[in-house]
Amino acid sequence: MKARNMEELIQKKYDELNENDLEIWKYIISNKETCKQVSIQQLAVFCHVSHTTILRFAKKLGFSGYSEMRSFLKWEEKAEILYEEKDMERNANNFVSMIRRMEDMDMRDICQMIDEAKNIYVNGTGDVQKEAARTLKGKFIHQRIFVNTVEGGAEFSLVNEMLSPNDLIIFISYSGNNPLQLQKAREAKERGCKIVLIAMEGKGEFWSLADAVIEFHPEEIHTVGYDYTYFPTLHFFIIIEFLSLKYMEYVTKKKGR
Repeated sequence: MKARNMEELIQKKYDELNENDLEIWKYIISNKETCKQVSIQQLAVFCHVSHTTILRFAKKLGFSGYSEMRSFLKWEEKAEILYEEKDMERNANNFVSMIRRMEDMDMRDICQMIDEAKNIYVNGTGDVQKEAARTLKGKFIHQRIFVNTVEGGAEFSLVNEMLSPNDLIIFISYSGNNPLQLQKAREAKERGCKIVLIAMEGKGEFWSLADAVIEFHPEEIHTVGYDYTYFPTLHFFIIIEFLSLKYMEYVTKKKGR
């Protein structure tokens, strides 16, 4: 549930509010500047209710507590407010679901590509994706597999001259629509390379070019105080952790044959 100011939030939740809640709201709307500064105990005195009643009121509106409600009040006149109820719960559930999905995912084809590749390259776009690429490199070097990180276009141009059908390139992308990555994937495919794409759920040319795709579904987060939406990036590191574990499992089973 989204709201750009307190009045809109009250309107959307009005049917859930009782007499005490409406009295609290009546005081807040008449004394906004005061309410931006006072403690929950002070507001309770002003409204002639208990502090637990104030807390319940805040939670009915979708805030995690009184402090978050007060922050919302402070920012609503300074910026476009976009508040998303239960961001914490939604994202926690999403991370748990992602972990379970990675646990159950069959990655044998990807592990086989890693095992059989003469050279492995990994490329990430953006700061987080590049950090994820370095993390992947660190995970596999402990398994005596060297992964070459390719940072940008100039490095890609040099690498492109050396690519062969025995090589594997892992692309780490949020949307899977980065033009530079897509062009490099086309070039790699022309040279017969295997391609693994790590990206959010989607479809397009990159998905067609890739020999395997590991997808994730992020839950957006709306900031309080600024009209800005962003997505968590933990999914990249969950995937890399499980890819490393799945490869260990693959090698262990292969040796046991």
